[in-house]
Amino acid sequence: MREDCVFCREIEGSRNTNFAIRYPEITSRIICETDSLIAFPCIGQLTEGHFLIVSREHDCTFKQVHSRLALLPDELDELNKRVHEQLGININSSLFFEHGALNQLNGGCGIYHAHLHVVPNAGNVHPKNIFNFENENPHFSIDSTWKNLPMGNSYVFAGSKEHGFYCRLIYSPLPSQTLRKNVAHALGLDEWDWRKTSREANMILTLAKAVV
Repeated sequence: MREDCVFCREIEGSRNTNFAIRYPEITSRIICETDSLIAFPCIGQLTEGHFLIVSREHDCTFKQVHSRLALLPDELDELNKRVHEQLGININSSLFFEHGALNQLNGGCGIYHAHLHVVPNAGNVHPKNIFNFENENPHFSIDSTWKNLPMGNSYVFAGSKEHGFYCRLIYSPLPSQTLRKNVAHALGLDEWDWRKTSREANMILTLAKAVV
Protein backbone atom coordinates (compact mmCIF):
# COMPACT_ATOMS: atom_id res chain seq x y z
CA MET A 1 0.00 0.00 0.00
CA ARG A 2 1.11 3.55 -0.74
CA GLU A 3 -0.32 6.18 1.57
CA ASP A 4 -0.03 8.81 -1.15
CA CYS A 5 -2.25 6.74 -3.49
CA VAL A 6 -5.99 7.34 -3.12
CA PHE A 7 -6.87 3.92 -4.59
CA CYS A 8 -4.53 2.14 -2.16
CA ARG A 9 -6.19 3.99 0.71
CA GLU A 10 -9.66 3.13 -0.55
CA ILE A 11 -8.79 -0.55 -0.95
CA GLU A 12 -7.54 -0.56 2.66
CA GLY A 13 -10.84 0.92 3.85
CA SER A 14 -9.73 4.51 4.47
CA ARG A 15 -12.36 7.25 4.40
CA ASN A 16 -9.82 9.76 3.14
CA THR A 17 -10.86 9.15 -0.47
CA ASN A 18 -12.59 10.90 -3.35
CA PHE A 19 -15.54 8.53 -3.05
CA ALA A 20 -16.06 8.94 0.71
CA ILE A 21 -16.07 12.73 0.37
CA ARG A 22 -18.99 12.49 -2.06
CA TYR A 23 -20.82 9.57 -0.41
CA PRO A 24 -20.00 9.62 3.32
CA GLU A 25 -22.94 7.35 4.13
CA ILE A 26 -21.71 4.49 1.88
CA THR A 27 -19.04 2.32 3.48
CA SER A 28 -17.55 1.00 0.24
CA ARG A 29 -18.16 1.10 -3.50
CA ILE A 30 -16.42 -2.23 -4.20
CA ILE A 31 -18.87 -4.39 -6.15
CA CYS A 32 -16.70 -7.39 -7.04
CA GLU A 33 -13.21 -8.71 -6.38
CA THR A 34 -10.79 -11.54 -7.06
CA ASP A 35 -7.51 -12.33 -5.35
CA SER A 36 -5.69 -9.61 -7.29
CA LEU A 37 -8.35 -7.34 -8.81
CA ILE A 38 -11.14 -5.10 -7.55
CA ALA A 39 -14.06 -3.52 -9.39
CA PHE A 40 -15.97 -0.40 -8.37
CA PRO A 41 -18.16 2.18 -10.13
CA CYS A 42 -16.25 5.11 -11.56
CA ILE A 43 -16.71 8.63 -10.22
CA GLY A 44 -17.84 10.62 -13.23
CA GLN A 45 -20.04 8.01 -14.87
CA LEU A 46 -19.85 8.29 -18.67
CA THR A 47 -22.71 5.79 -18.96
CA GLU A 48 -24.75 4.02 -16.29
CA GLY A 49 -22.64 1.17 -14.96
CA HIS A 50 -19.27 2.68 -15.90
CA PHE A 51 -16.80 0.91 -13.63
CA LEU A 52 -13.09 0.57 -12.99
CA ILE A 53 -11.01 -2.57 -12.63
CA VAL A 54 -8.13 -1.84 -10.26
CA SER A 55 -5.14 -3.90 -9.16
CA ARG A 56 -5.21 -4.81 -5.48
CA GLU A 57 -1.46 -4.21 -5.16
CA HIS A 58 0.02 -0.93 -6.27
CA ASP A 59 1.18 -0.93 -9.88
CA CYS A 60 1.08 2.11 -12.12
CA THR A 61 -0.15 0.35 -15.27
CA PHE A 62 -1.81 -2.91 -16.22
CA LYS A 63 1.27 -3.80 -18.25
CA GLN A 64 3.11 -3.92 -14.92
CA VAL A 65 0.34 -6.05 -13.41
CA HIS A 66 0.48 -8.35 -16.43
CA SER A 67 4.24 -8.79 -16.08
CA ARG A 68 4.07 -9.98 -12.46
CA LEU A 69 0.74 -11.78 -12.34
CA ALA A 70 0.51 -14.96 -14.42
CA LEU A 71 -3.17 -15.42 -13.60
CA LEU A 72 -4.20 -11.91 -14.66
CA PRO A 73 -6.02 -13.06 -17.85
CA ASP A 74 -8.10 -15.58 -15.90
CA GLU A 75 -8.88 -13.17 -13.07
CA LEU A 76 -9.75 -10.39 -15.49
CA ASP A 77 -12.11 -12.63 -17.45
CA GLU A 78 -13.75 -13.82 -14.23
CA LEU A 79 -14.19 -10.32 -12.83
CA ASN A 80 -15.48 -8.89 -16.09
CA LYS A 81 -18.02 -11.67 -16.46
CA ARG A 82 -19.27 -11.35 -12.89
CA VAL A 83 -19.63 -7.56 -12.94
CA HIS A 84 -21.39 -7.51 -16.30
CA GLU A 85 -23.80 -10.16 -15.03
CA GLN A 86 -24.40 -8.25 -11.79
CA LEU A 87 -25.19 -5.07 -13.71
CA GLY A 88 -27.25 -6.84 -16.36
CA ILE A 89 -25.14 -5.62 -19.27
CA ASN A 90 -23.60 -7.34 -22.27
CA ILE A 91 -19.81 -7.43 -22.19
CA ASN A 92 -19.78 -7.30 -25.99
CA SER A 93 -21.25 -3.80 -25.84
CA SER A 94 -18.62 -2.36 -23.49
CA LEU A 95 -15.70 -0.08 -24.33
CA PHE A 96 -12.43 -0.58 -22.44
CA PHE A 97 -9.71 2.01 -22.08
CA GLU A 98 -6.61 2.74 -20.03
CA HIS A 99 -4.10 5.56 -19.95
CA GLY A 100 -1.11 3.58 -18.82
CA ALA A 101 0.83 6.49 -17.35
CA LEU A 102 3.89 5.58 -15.32
CA ASN A 103 3.89 8.87 -13.40
CA GLN A 104 2.75 12.48 -13.48
CA LEU A 105 5.36 13.30 -16.12
CA ASN A 106 3.30 11.20 -18.55
CA GLY A 107 0.04 13.03 -17.92
CA GLY A 108 -3.07 11.20 -16.78
CA CYS A 109 -5.81 11.89 -14.28
CA GLY A 110 -3.57 12.30 -11.24
CA ILE A 111 -4.12 8.72 -9.99
CA TYR A 112 -1.13 6.53 -10.83
CA HIS A 113 -2.55 3.20 -9.74
CA ALA A 114 -3.43 0.75 -12.52
CA HIS A 115 -7.08 1.16 -13.47
CA LEU A 116 -8.98 -0.06 -16.51
CA HIS A 117 -12.16 1.79 -17.50
CA VAL A 118 -15.15 -0.30 -18.58
CA VAL A 119 -17.92 1.76 -20.20
CA PRO A 120 -21.15 -0.17 -20.90
CA ASN A 121 -23.09 0.49 -24.10
CA ALA A 122 -20.15 2.32 -25.65
CA GLY A 123 -18.52 -0.52 -27.57
CA ASN A 124 -19.82 0.90 -30.82
CA VAL A 125 -17.34 3.77 -30.46
CA HIS A 126 -14.31 2.94 -32.58
CA PRO A 127 -11.00 3.37 -30.73
CA LYS A 128 -9.69 5.44 -33.63
CA ASN A 129 -12.39 7.99 -32.85
CA ILE A 130 -10.97 8.59 -29.38
CA PHE A 131 -7.22 8.46 -30.01
CA ASN A 132 -4.74 8.38 -32.87
CA PHE A 133 -4.31 4.65 -33.49
CA GLU A 134 -4.07 5.10 -37.26
CA ASN A 135 -0.83 3.14 -37.68
CA GLU A 136 -1.66 0.45 -35.12
CA ASN A 137 -3.08 -3.00 -35.81
CA PRO A 138 -5.82 -4.30 -33.51
CA HIS A 139 -5.38 -7.16 -31.10
CA PHE A 140 -8.26 -9.52 -30.47
CA SER A 141 -8.03 -9.65 -26.69
CA ILE A 142 -7.06 -7.36 -23.85
CA ASP A 143 -4.48 -9.90 -22.69
CA SER A 144 -2.77 -10.00 -26.10
CA THR A 145 -2.55 -6.21 -26.13
CA TRP A 146 -0.77 -5.98 -22.78
CA LYS A 147 1.39 -9.02 -23.54
CA ASN A 148 2.83 -7.40 -26.65
CA LEU A 149 3.68 -4.10 -24.98
CA PRO A 150 7.31 -3.42 -24.02
CA MET A 151 8.02 -2.79 -20.36
CA GLY A 152 8.96 0.65 -19.10
CA ASN A 153 6.78 2.72 -21.40
CA SER A 154 3.63 4.74 -20.91
CA TYR A 155 0.85 3.95 -23.34
CA VAL A 156 -2.76 4.47 -24.36
CA PHE A 157 -5.06 1.46 -24.71
CA ALA A 158 -8.65 1.30 -25.96
CA GLY A 159 -10.93 -1.23 -27.57
CA SER A 160 -13.98 -3.43 -27.62
CA LYS A 161 -15.07 -6.88 -28.73
CA GLU A 162 -16.58 -5.29 -31.83
CA HIS A 163 -13.59 -3.29 -33.04
CA GLY A 164 -10.62 -5.04 -31.44
CA PHE A 165 -8.11 -3.60 -28.97
CA TYR A 166 -5.55 -0.95 -29.85
CA CYS A 167 -2.50 0.33 -28.04
CA ARG A 168 0.04 3.05 -28.71
CA LEU A 169 3.17 3.99 -26.81
CA ILE A 170 3.35 7.63 -25.74
CA TYR A 171 6.51 9.61 -25.20
CA SER A 172 5.15 12.98 -24.11
CA PRO A 173 2.53 13.94 -21.51
CA LEU A 174 -1.15 13.92 -22.44
CA PRO A 175 -3.50 16.53 -21.01
CA SER A 176 -5.35 15.34 -17.93
CA GLN A 177 -8.22 12.94 -18.67
CA THR A 178 -7.64 12.99 -22.44
CA LEU A 179 -9.29 9.62 -23.02
CA ARG A 180 -12.25 10.38 -20.75
CA LYS A 181 -12.83 13.62 -22.61
CA ASN A 182 -12.61 11.98 -26.02
CA VAL A 183 -14.91 9.11 -25.05
CA ALA A 184 -17.44 11.57 -23.61
CA HIS A 185 -17.43 13.60 -26.81
CA ALA A 186 -17.81 10.44 -28.92
CA LEU A 187 -20.90 9.63 -26.84
CA GLY A 188 -22.29 13.13 -27.29
CA LEU A 189 -21.67 14.16 -23.68
CA ASP A 190 -20.54 17.60 -22.56
CA GLU A 191 -19.43 16.59 -19.06
CA TRP A 192 -16.25 14.53 -18.79
CA ASP A 193 -14.20 15.82 -15.84
CA TRP A 194 -14.63 13.46 -12.87
CA ARG A 195 -13.11 16.04 -10.52
CA LYS A 196 -16.07 18.37 -11.10
CA THR A 197 -18.71 15.78 -10.22
CA SER A 198 -20.57 15.61 -6.94
CA ARG A 199 -23.19 12.97 -6.19
CA GLU A 200 -24.41 11.06 -9.24
CA ALA A 201 -27.67 9.20 -9.78
CA ASN A 202 -25.88 6.66 -11.98
CA MET A 203 -23.45 5.87 -9.17
CA ILE A 204 -26.33 5.06 -6.81
CA LEU A 205 -28.11 3.01 -9.51
CA THR A 206 -24.97 1.04 -10.29
CA LEU A 207 -24.29 0.26 -6.64
CA ALA A 208 -27.91 -0.81 -6.16
CA LYS A 209 -27.80 -3.14 -9.16
CA ALA A 210 -24.56 -4.70 -7.99
CA VAL A 211 -25.91 -5.72 -4.59
CA VAL A 212 -26.16 -9.50 -4.53
